[in-house]
This record gives sequence, C-alpha cells and structure tokens, in this order.
Amino acid sequence: MWLDDLRPFRPAAADTLPCATEDAYRAFGLASGTVRDEVPASLPFGRLRLFSRADAPARSVLVVAPIAGGYPFLMRDLLAALLPGAGRVGITEWPNARYLPLDAGRFGFAENCLEAAQMARALAVAGPVHVVGVCQGALPAFAAACLLADEGLPVASLSLVGGPMDPARNPTRLWKMLQERSLEALEAQVVEEVPQGLPGAGRRVFPAWRQIDTFALYLWRQSITGGELPMRLLFDDGDDPLRFPLSRLCWTMMDVPAEFFMENVSTIFRDNALAHGRLEIGGHAVRVEAFRGALLTIEGTDDDISAPGQTQAAHDLCRAVPDALRRHVSVAGAGHFGLFYGRRMRATVVPALIEAMEAGERAL
Repeated sequence: MWLDDLRPFRPAAADTLPCATEDAYRAFGLASGTVRDEVPASLPFGRLRLFSRADAPARSVLVVAPIAGGYPFLMRDLLAALLPGAGRVGITEWPNARYLPLDAGRFGFAENCLEAAQMARALAVAGPVHVVGVCQGALPAFAAACLLADEGLPVASLSLVGGPMDPARNPTRLWKMLQERSLEALEAQVVEEVPQGLPGAGRRVFPAWRQIDTFALYLWRQSITGGELPMRLLFDDGDDPLRFPLSRLCWTMMDVPAEFFMENVSTIFRDNALAHGRLEIGGHAVRVEAFRGALLTIEGTDDDISAPGQTQAAHDLCRAVPDALRRHVSVAGAGHFGLFYGRRMRATVVPALIEAMEAGERAL
C-alpha cells in the first residue's frame, strides 16, 4: 500500500523504539493491574502507544493527539475515561522534536496525517477501528479516516472534538491574527535551531519556551475574560489530580518541528484547504466522500480556541455519511480544555463518543 512507501511503521518486535530517545516522551501513568501499556508499532516520527484492558469491550480506538506544544499526555484524562468502554485505546505519541535526530527526516502536516492513518491501520488488524481527533488533531484524524476509506479500509466511526475543521466559520482571535501576519515574518519570529549537545541538534523547531510564553498569555487572557481554565487549574477535577494535575499537563511543553508548525498554519488557517476541497496528502487528494462511517462532532459553547461551528462544519463536508450516523454535541459551559479533561468530559463527551462507536459498529 502506498502509505507503507511514505511512512512505514515498524512492529515493536523488530524495533522497540523510534529513533527518538525516551527523553522525548512523558509517561501517562495509566498502567495498573487491569490496564496494560505497550508500544506495538513505531514510525519515522511518532509511535503508537496502546492501553488495553481485558475486562472492557473489545473495541479499538485511536486518539489523534494535537501537536500544539503540549505532550500527548495532555490527553491522559480522556484516555482513562475511554478505557472502560473500549478495551484497546491507542494514542499517537508524538515526541519532543529536540530529541529527534536530523536523520529521522522531516515531519510536516502531511506526515502528521500519514502517521495517524498508519497507526489506525495497525489497530484495525484486530477489527473495526474508531478514530477520535482532538483539537489540532481533528483535521489529521479526518484526513486519515478519508484516506483509509478510499483504500477500502473504512473507519467505523470518526469523532472530532474541538477542532478547526473550518476556522473561517466563526473566526477566533488566532485566525484573524494569522490572516494579517505574513508566513515569512511568523517563521522568522518563532523558529530556531535545536542547540548542539542534544539528539536533535540542528533541527528547526518552534521551541518549548515560546510555547510556554504563548500559553501564559492565553491563561492571562482567560483570567480577565472569565474563561474556565484558571478555575479548572485551581479546582482540578481530573481522574488523578494528585499525580497528574492539569497544571502539570498544561505547562509541560515540547519543541514542535518547524515544518509542521508552518505547514499547519498555512494549510489550516491560511489556505483553509479542507473546507475549500483542496487538501492533498502525499500526492493523494483527501476525498471526503469516501468516508461513510459514523460521524460525531463535539464543541464547547465557550471554546475560544476552536470556536462553536468550526468543528460542526465537518458535517457539511461529509455528504456521503447517512443522516442516521450523524450527531453533533454542544457542551454547555465548556471551554476548550473542558472537552478532554474533567468531570464534564466524563459525563458528556465520553458517553457521546461511545454511542458514536456503537452506531458505527452496527452499520458495518
């Protein structure tokens, strides 16, 4: 298959780790007497992290984590909540780019989509696979599902949670700022090289320290506008707030490959390629009509990162999905982080995800 030519994955038996060192990752802390933690496959950049439990339904789910500064363990609360309803929950474990040697090659927006598709393929060996894209990971999840369906490997359900499927619909402050800024000026301001002495020396990145500055500004803005995040950080209602408080998950940042950051900005926010029917990955057009599984979109009414309407736009694109397999959930009072962390997520978001998966399975 052409995916294997572009982003081959290596089974763990042949290669336990990708070329990044263990310093590139952060532990999820989900392994226990009932939950198994393993890495069944790795790719040129990321690796598939899989959590499984024998006492849960035999259902395979891939969570496509965002590459927006935070480590994938930011999705820990969502994974923990999904496990009782799905026996095999995988996540795209993206590494800190400063620990990835230059000989691992480039990792741009297309590679992000291709590796997500390959990880879904790896999980599909055990049966129908469900894909959940969160935040920035929503569009790569969507592209992966469409590419696989086009190759005769349908995804049973696709759930998009707080992602910019069409950022021009109800534009945010971020969208407006990126329209006014030239890509050249943005790159010159935020991109630097990993210094010597580290495995990724010479790799161009959007560094963690700039990500921290950006998050600090966002948190300040939330505090003066009455956003949910400051209170959520103070009154943590996560699955394990003592060992994995939200503050630690949010403030632990990593370097992002420069080519991914710049291509993400140009593809999603400048060209709006998916909404305009121009998205192409690895020389293959993303044919949205190929996807016919269950489609769920979830938004928070108070989300100021992926504003209401931006994720729901996926339904307008996927005209081949039967009406009976469509659902949109608007979570009242939820900001961006409340869609994948905390009590409201466990009570509202996860049940909707499981319902979409069940609907997709019945339609197979």
